[in-house]
Amino acid sequence: LEGGVKFNFSEISLPKDCLSQNNDNNEYEDLEEDIYDSDNNEEDSKNVLRTCFKSMVETLSKQAPTTITQVQLFVKELRRIILLWDELWLGTLAQHHSEITRRQAQLELEIEKVNENQNLNREEKISLITEKHRIIIKPIIYILEQLYEITSVEPETPHEANFQERYLPFIRDVLTKLKNPQNPDKPQESWSYIKMLQQKFSQKSGNGKRSIYSLKLQDISPVLFNLKDTVIAMPGLNGSLRKKVFIMQLANHVSILPTKTKPKKLIFHGSDGQIYTYLFKGLEDLHLDERIMQFLSIANTMMTQIEDGGRNSNRNMYKARHYSVIPLGPRSGLISWVDGTTPLFTLYKRWQQREATKKNASGPVLRPSDLFYNKLNPLLQKAGVKNMDNRKEWPLSVLKQVLVELMAETPKDLLAKELWCHSVDAEAWWKVVRNYVYSTAVMSVIGYIIGLGDRHLDNVLIDLTSGEVVH
Repeated sequence: LEGGVKFNFSEISLPKDCLSQNNDNNEYEDLEEDIYDSDNNEEDSKNVLRTCFKSMVETLSKQAPTTITQVQLFVKELRRIILLWDELWLGTLAQHHSEITRRQAQLELEIEKVNENQNLNREEKISLITEKHRIIIKPIIYILEQLYEITSVEPETPHEANFQERYLPFIRDVLTKLKNPQNPDKPQESWSYIKMLQQKFSQKSGNGKRSIYSLKLQDISPVLFNLKDTVIAMPGLNGSLRKKVFIMQLANHVSILPTKTKPKKLIFHGSDGQIYTYLFKGLEDLHLDERIMQFLSIANTMMTQIEDGGRNSNRNMYKARHYSVIPLGPRSGLISWVDGTTPLFTLYKRWQQREATKKNASGPVLRPSDLFYNKLNPLLQKAGVKNMDNRKEWPLSVLKQVLVELMAETPKDLLAKELWCHSVDAEAWWKVVRNYVYSTAVMSVIGYIIGLGDRHLDNVLIDLTSGEVVH
C-alpha cells in the first residue's frame, strides 16, 4: 500500500451480500413493486457498503493505528477549511443575488399598487405594506438565519473566533432591521442592509477584487498546522518510487484563489526535503477528474509507439501533460499544483492592461465579462429578448455576432508573441512552437473523444518555456 505499510486483509469479515452476484428479481412483477424493491435494494446496497468500509477501517486500524488515525485527522481538518465562515456567507449571498433582486422588484411593485389604491387610508396602507414586506422578504431572512445558526456555534479555531467578534454583531443588527423595518414603504433601505453585509464580506476577500489573498494555517486549522513528522504518504506520488515520501509538516501560508469555490493552495514539506504544492478544492467531486488523468496517462503509454518520422523521431512528441488528482471524498480533493504554467486568461488580461497603458486610459480596465455584456445586452434588446437572465432565450445568431466582434478586437498573434518573448533564441522558439502544436493536437483529440467541457480561459494553462498545454 502507498506509504510502505503492508496490511493483512484476511482479518476482514464481510457480509455474504457484499460479494454476491445473485439477482433474483422477477422481471414480470408489478411496476410499482419493482420501484419499491429497487429503492430497498439501493438502500441495502448502501448499508452493505458502509458495513464493508467500516470492517476495512477497523482492520486497518488494528494493524497500523498511527497511520489510520493521522489520515482520518488530516482529512477531517482539510474538510473544515473547504469553506470558511466568511466564504460561506459571501458565497450564499452571491448565489441568491438574482432571487434577492427579483424579490426587491416584486416588493416595490406591490408597494406601488397599495399606494395607488384610493380606497385605503394611510394607516391601512402602512399595515398592508408591512405585511407584504414581511411575506416577500421572509425567505431571504430564513436563509440568513440558517447561516447565522451555523456560524454562531462555539468557535473551534482562531479564524472562527475572529469571524464572530468581527461580524456577528453586524449580522444580528441586519436581521433585526430586516424583521422590523422602520420604513417598510421604503424597501431600498432593507435591501441596502443586505448589500452592506455582502460588501463587508467582499472586503475580506481581497477587497472584492479578482485577486489572490492569503491566510495563516494556524488560524484556520491549528490541528493541521501542528501536524508534524507524520506517517501519511505524500498524496499523488508515483507508487513505484523505492523511497516512500511522508508529510513532515504543512506550511503556514495558505493562498485563497478568487474563484467560485475558493480553493486553497497548500504547501506540504516532504520527508525527502522537497516541497510539494497542492490545490485543495471543495464542493466538487474530483473522482471524474482523477479518471481523466488516469486516461491521459494510459493515452501517453499508447502514444509512445508513435514516431513522426523526422529528425526527432527518437523522442516522442505525442503526449498529454497531466497531474495527480486525489479525491478525499465525494465533495473535496487535492490536485497537484502545476508549476511554471500560466492561464490563457492571464495572458489576455496582460494584453488588456498594456493596451490601456498605451492609450493612457484613466479608468479601470473592463473585465472580459463586462466587454461581453456591453456588446450582448443591446443586441438582445434589439432582438426582443425580455428575460435577459435566461440564457436559453439568447439567439445563437446574436452570440455568434458578439463572438466575432470580440475576436476582431483581439490580436491573433497574442499567444505567438508570448511564446517568442519567452524563447532565448530561434532554435528554442522552434522547439516551443512545435511542442505547442503537438500538445494542442493531442489534447484536442482526447478532449473530443471524452467530451471534455468547461474549457474557458482560466481552465486552459500553457507552459511558456516548453510550449505544452495543460487542461
